[in-house]
Parts: sequence; C-alpha cells; structure tokens
Amino acid sequence: MTIEDISKFLNTHNGRDKVIRTLSYTTKLAASLVSSKETVRKLETISGQLSACRTVLRLFDDIPMLNYTLTYGWGKEEPDKLSRVIGVLTNIADQLYFPLEHVAWASDHKLVSTRSAPWWTACTACWSLSLYLSLANWGTDSPEGLLGFPRSHRALRCMCVLQQHKSCLKGIDTDVNSVVTRQLLAQQRHQLLIALRCIGDLAQAVNWLPDGFLWAGKLEKWHCGVLGTVTSIISLYQAYQKIIIDQKSK
Repeated sequence: MTIEDISKFLNTHNGRDKVIRTLSYTTKLAASLVSSKETVRKLETISGQLSACRTVLRLFDDIPMLNYTLTYGWGKEEPDKLSRVIGVLTNIADQLYFPLEHVAWASDHKLVSTRSAPWWTACTACWSLSLYLSLANWGTDSPEGLLGFPRSHRALRCMCVLQQHKSCLKGIDTDVNSVVTRQLLAQQRHQLLIALRCIGDLAQAVNWLPDGFLWAGKLEKWHCGVLGTVTSIISLYQAYQKIIIDQKSK
C-alpha cells in the first residue's frame, strides 16, 4: 500500500472512521493494561476524545443513511421474504440510531433539557438490534454501515452455501476446480471475518445496555478494549484487501 493509497483511504468517511475507531480502542485497551494512574488518565483521555470525534462526525450521517434506506426500499432484490423483512428492520434500526444519538449528545452538552441516559440506552438498543439481525440473516455484501459495522446480510447462510458449492466441485476438471476453490475459500474467509466483527461488536453493544439484560455491565474495560481492537483491526484488514483487489482489477 502506497502513501497515495493511504491518503485516498483517509480522505473517505469510512476510511477515516476506521482509523479513528482503531486508535480509540487500542488506547482504551492500553489504559486497562498499565499501572500508572497518570498514564491511564492520558490514555483514557485520548480514547474518549477520539470516540467523541466519531460521535460528532455521525451528526452528518442521517442523510447518507436515509439515501441508503430509500435505495434499498422493501428489499426487492433479496432472494426471499424473510431476507427482505430482516433487511428492512435492520435499516429502520440503523436509521433510528442517528437521531437518538444526536439527542443524547446534545443532552450531554446541555443543549437540550433532558436526561441523556435514556437516549444513549435507546441508540445502543438500535445498534444491538441491527447487529443481531445481521447475524440472524447473514451473506451478500451491501455498502458498509455508517456506524462502522458490516451492512452484510445472510453471512452464516452464505458460508454454508459456499461449502455446498465446494462439495459440488468434486469430479470437475482439476484446473477449473483449483481456481474456483480458491475463490470460494477467499469468500468464506471474508464472511468469517464479517461474522467475527458482528459478534465482537454485539458483545460490546449488549454490555452497554442497562444492567440485568444478558451480560450487560459484566464486561471489564480490558474486555471491551480487546473486542473493539480486534474488530477494528479486522475492519482495517478488509479495507486493505479491498484496495488490493481494486488495484488488481485496473
């Protein structure tokens, strides 16, 4: 990857968000591993400011998200009714996330006279629901979500279908079999990474919900740091792979 590629990546909204997210979680993880109180304070300040930066940038994401939702519509391109229903519900959850977060942010900064906690809970619930639906109905890639998690549907199902396709290749010409098998393996690895990202983010999202719901409030800071760092690195890796593929296709 050249400096020109890095520059182009950082000039995109999703590219910059991925880098900021990665730095935010790595400093969060580092803060949970050091013993010096002063170092912890500095690292937590960096992590908090980077996270706040992402929140401010999302103030401008309503319209792009609305455009995606309207373009998706009722999911007519989906292969079955269940996929369409889950796709629409996922879009509704994603769309609601932004105004809820905006109100919570405004409340934190005393711009509106309301408690921020219920609004943060509501937007976290939307995030959790979106991730759960993505896991439940996982596969064909769609544009990556503005929240930083995959906007892919039917991933687990897709991995099973790819495995079935590999089984069907038995008995086919060796050269053709080899090429197609490599392509299927690459697609399976891609879907597996998406699965890991969704699971890691869902674990965090549930943890930030009110105590008493599943494992809410049970994860330690370093748990969240590890989960966030791993999912962020996977996201950066997939973005890098996409750049490589785009370069080869030119």
